[in-house]
Amino acid sequence: MPTLQHFTLTEQDGVRVAILDVPGRTMNVIDASVLDELRRVVDDALADPSVRGLVLASGKPGAFGGGADLTSLPALAGDPGTPQFLQRTHDLMATMADSPKPFVAAVHGYALGGALEVALGCGSIVVAEDAVLGLPESTLGLVPGGAGTQLVLSRVDPVAAIELLVSGRTLPAREALQAGLVDRVVDRDDLLATAIALAASGTAPARVHPTGDAALLAEVTRAAAGVRRPPSGAAREALVAAVTAGLARGREAGLAAEREQFLALLGSDECAALVHMFHVETAAKRRFRGTSGRPDAIAVVGAGQMGAGIAATAASHGISAAVRDIDEARIEEARNRVRAVGGADAERRWTGTADWDRFADADVVVEAVFEEPGLKRETLALVDRQVGEGALITTNTSAIPVASLADAVSGADRFLGTHFFSPVEKMPLVELVPHDGTSDVALARAGGLARALGKVPVVVADFPGFFTSRVYARWLVEGLRLLADGADPAAIEQEAKAVGFPVGPLQASDEVTLELVLKASVVQVAERVLTGRVDVPAVKGLLERLIAAGIRGKRFGRGFYAYDAGRRAGFDPGLAGLTGPGAGVAPGEAGERLLLAFVTESLLCWDDATLCHPDDGDLAAVLGIGFPRRLGGPFHWIDRTGAAEVLRRLDGLDRAAFPAGDALPRLAGEGRRFADEPRHARPGSVPTPATRTQE
Repeated sequence: MPTLQHFTLTEQDGVRVAILDVPGRTMNVIDASVLDELRRVVDDALADPSVRGLVLASGKPGAFGGGADLTSLPALAGDPGTPQFLQRTHDLMATMADSPKPFVAAVHGYALGGALEVALGCGSIVVAEDAVLGLPESTLGLVPGGAGTQLVLSRVDPVAAIELLVSGRTLPAREALQAGLVDRVVDRDDLLATAIALAASGTAPARVHPTGDAALLAEVTRAAAGVRRPPSGAAREALVAAVTAGLARGREAGLAAEREQFLALLGSDECAALVHMFHVETAAKRRFRGTSGRPDAIAVVGAGQMGAGIAATAASHGISAAVRDIDEARIEEARNRVRAVGGADAERRWTGTADWDRFADADVVVEAVFEEPGLKRETLALVDRQVGEGALITTNTSAIPVASLADAVSGADRFLGTHFFSPVEKMPLVELVPHDGTSDVALARAGGLARALGKVPVVVADFPGFFTSRVYARWLVEGLRLLADGADPAAIEQEAKAVGFPVGPLQASDEVTLELVLKASVVQVAERVLTGRVDVPAVKGLLERLIAAGIRGKRFGRGFYAYDAGRRAGFDPGLAGLTGPGAGVAPGEAGERLLLAFVTESLLCWDDATLCHPDDGDLAAVLGIGFPRRLGGPFHWIDRTGAAEVLRRLDGLDRAAFPAGDALPRLAGEGRRFADEPRHARPGSVPTPATRTQE
């Protein structure tokens, strides 16, 4: 066989062992060059009578493989030869699956996407205890393109298979064994020897492609529909089409459907958006990779919802956590929280206290008391007297200016804001908010802390509302303006969801209570940022009327929605007499205004350097405040839609309430994208307009 670039071949006990080690990569990627070489490896093993079986393994220390190179997807979408490439790939996988000789995959670490499809082409899969397997293509708006939709059916029950494919979730080794995805789980040291012994048997296991009647096809379709919030609705439909085709008409029909669906999705806006989100999230994590921010011990002041969540998250990630609160009942609630989040192991790393025990030894202290500036300043001054000189001190706040609190701390260069989102253990974003005096070292440590807690950090400027609270306030305000303009509440909510928002602004307000919307979004943010562009006093007056009439939110049993035992039961009948006269809103206008309210406020955040880069706005918008992931964030949506087209859509609205800002017209005139804008080293590096200057 000619020299191979990606595989190293050895032989043992009549078994050919092919070790995949793609040069210049920390993880194996499965591309055309790898598949071409694999074809040669497979054909030679089948043709050589001295070879009893074949083992595929990885030469990378951390993983079997990570799927395709996502940067190649645009080229693949535009290549007229892609259909033939997919056909060749499917032919290869069928040859492997039908091999009379035993083919065995020896998997350690991650085996995702195309790498798992290669493993599924083997008759047997042996994995180490550290293996993690999955077909996450749906998270990118795609379906597997390497026969995965069909190969998985010969191993996993069809209903379980469609749930796995649609969710895009990964399975650890033991769970994969239980599902039937793999055949054996062994110690890492025994992995290769076990695989060679299986291949040396000379007998390939029989794998039968299942068939399904109408009842099974219906069950598969229902199971796919039952997957909550799949990353891609289009991918869900495509996966059902491919899987049901294979069940109804056999493997070849299923492979043909897989090719058809893959090609249809490859160039879609949704796929582009989801791939963009993957790249920006990966880049955000990488920016703080290897920093010295991972603490051994963290201390949190305040055992409320946010403080308890921060401490529980730390303990569940192997960090010693202490929580201080003067209310013993709240401490006990926080103890229950850590037990629920991380179990007994996390609880052993957690301490609740009414004094300052363990604060002197903490690497990081997070102040997480109520959103009252005076209380926060008082608490930070107390913290400052308890901690060591090297401790990082942060305040968890969603809108209070960080600079206004900095002088409560000696050595303010080690102080900044860390805006966590509720519930902390589930929400992936953390906004890092340095003030002018925050050192680069402290910012790097805060980023390392976020990564240690399993979070994605985004650095934003210390301007009113930061990024997320400011943009979210604008979106909520637009929902209230639509009500005042006479929009049907049902239309507001339905059109918000039609755009892609997970909930409408009225349900979102109910969930947090209208009092909090008034206090946090209107008083703390809108009055300081939006005044002069929208009628904030009118919005404030509407909220005050609603609250006075008893429309306060879900917690109180009555909000924009009526509630029956905590469940929404239609809209509150008293709304009509409280929202004020309006001329009415045309069909489709509510969704358009909600989308463009979000987008235009994001544009202003780029103009005044609240963000280091538009990608950060996309990431924060999607991970933190519910911008539709399938649209890729507000800036990616503009790039995909076209800056000139967005300007045209804004021309149909009140430009005071929906300003285009500075960058959008400039990029439209130049034919450029937000993705091409330069990255600021730190936010706030351009002058801030007077209307958005902090008080």
